[in-house]
Amino acid sequence: MRWIIGSCNDIAGGINQLFARKRFINLLTNADVSDWSFLKVNGQILDNFLCCVSNDYIDGTFITAHMQNNNFSFLFSLHEINKGKFIVANTCVLEKHWDKGLLYSLMRYNRNIELFFSQQELSLASNHLFYQSTTIDDVGKFGFPTSFSERKMFKNREKGLYNSIRESFNRVSLLFSLNDV
Repeated sequence: MRWIIGSCNDIAGGINQLFARKRFINLLTNADVSDWSFLKVNGQILDNFLCCVSNDYIDGTFITAHMQNNNFSFLFSLHEINKGKFIVANTCVLEKHWDKGLLYSLMRYNRNIELFFSQQELSLASNHLFYQSTTIDDVGKFGFPTSFSERKMFKNREKGLYNSIRESFNRVSLLFSLNDV
């Protein structure tokens, strides 16, 4: 399993938070976890992302980053990511149906891929308007800021990583429901 985070300070934190996140992944997967390093693509270093790998034989990618980052969408075009079984996007869905459009694009590369987004919470913007977002809080227990979905995934870890993801994150569908309109 690939684990990718934005290298910005509010996500990566510092060395202590990176160590805590690596320990969190180890406890989730019950597998050895590589050290964090900058993401490399075709020999080029993308220093706005950090990556580690859990040796659990699961072909998926878990991404925690701000979707506003110019390279966030670029990640989904990478063969190593879009040919996997699933992708978890631990980020906000700020544009309506963006997640559905992303799944549609991914399915051009891999018809069987599944896409999950973190559960969105109602937040208040600086302009006093409400919007859906992934609120990241430091719950103290883990040593780094976590989303509601990450905390729920950890709680369900006994069910196995894939099942805990399915129960904790929203699976994206190309179908529209009444809630989508």
